[in-house]
Amino acid sequence: MPEELRPLVRRILAAKKQAQAATELVHFLAARGWTTHPADWMPAADDDDAPDVYASWRDWATIADSDGAARQTNDSLTAENWDDFWPAARKAALTELRRRDPSAARAMLEAKLASETADARLRLLLLLSERLSDDDIPFLERIAADDPAPKVKALAASLLARLGRGPAAGEDVAELAGFFSIKTKGLLRRSRVVQAEPLKTPAQVQRRKALFDGAGLVSFSGALGLAPQELIAAWDWNVDHAADMSLINLIVATGTDALVAQAADAIGERDATGLVAALAPRLAPAERTRHAEAALRTHGISFELARQLAGAAARLDDPLSAPAGKTLLAALHRDDARPGDQVPELHALGLLASRDGARQSLQRLTAAGLLQGDPRLDMLRLNAALDDNGAKP
Repeated sequence: MPEELRPLVRRILAAKKQAQAATELVHFLAARGWTTHPADWMPAADDDDAPDVYASWRDWATIADSDGAARQTNDSLTAENWDDFWPAARKAALTELRRRDPSAARAMLEAKLASETADARLRLLLLLSERLSDDDIPFLERIAADDPAPKVKALAASLLARLGRGPAAGEDVAELAGFFSIKTKGLLRRSRVVQAEPLKTPAQVQRRKALFDGAGLVSFSGALGLAPQELIAAWDWNVDHAADMSLINLIVATGTDALVAQAADAIGERDATGLVAALAPRLAPAERTRHAEAALRTHGISFELARQLAGAAARLDDPLSAPAGKTLLAALHRDDARPGDQVPELHALGLLASRDGARQSLQRLTAAGLLQGDPRLDMLRLNAALDDNGAKP
């Protein structure tokens, strides 16, 4: 972090004391190619949400907490030197290997995963979601069958379901399908619509949810006589929110990347942005930014919700021209506006904007009457001042 910007970072961290706010900031900085100064912010040893660039810092914290001896290696991670890496550095190295050589990363997990704790196995197995392929099926089937930890077995089963190896259709899935009907609409181009049957009792609500929790996308769509992509295309969105959310959770847990992208496009065309937010963690960064900007322009969502959709990769050039920007300026202009108003929206705007977008937003906001030193503009000021030459789009 440039020395002259450290006071600004400290002030943002002090004002946003929640752990989530710190996570947002360090991911924003990492996307621009920067880290905080260790004296201003350090991740905890178990801070799995910290970007990989902080892996060595997390290991320092682990060493300090355990009084363990420092281990150092400049070699690439292998099964032979696995124990020479502290946990965070090992996970970062394995992540990089999975992106570069997925078969080698899987082979290393096959050799070493059993020696780790259940929590570590869960974190490491999740790395297979990157470049997941049919080559991973035999290993995942062994984990799903033999791992002693239910949560690890469940994750392996979820990854298998994304590869079309989910639970087979049985009585429970048939019962779940019975909560829905397939109808046709349109006089000339008759198309199918999957509609939720009205639920009459709380017990039915709980039963449908429980059945969704135990199903797979392929088996559920099959019980309705549809392919997964046909189910997503025919779903009657925005009628039964609980059913929408259950299907989205099913897609997140057991759908392929292509089906996740299809679902995001389908509900992005409707005013159902909250559902896209649930899908966002499984979308590629560019797709997250595209959906966030489209929802800002088309559905008039807030900057806070757009930031949830976009994650750390957003670089919007003219965010104040969106409806949320016009709403924000109008709120700041109100006669009864107070100095503490609109803090979350202004902070989210600072996280969403590109560097040029942040500069333009600062000019418009100060022209609208906000003071140059207004602390509500801190995130925009940091964004506008931060050289992003180290960024990796």
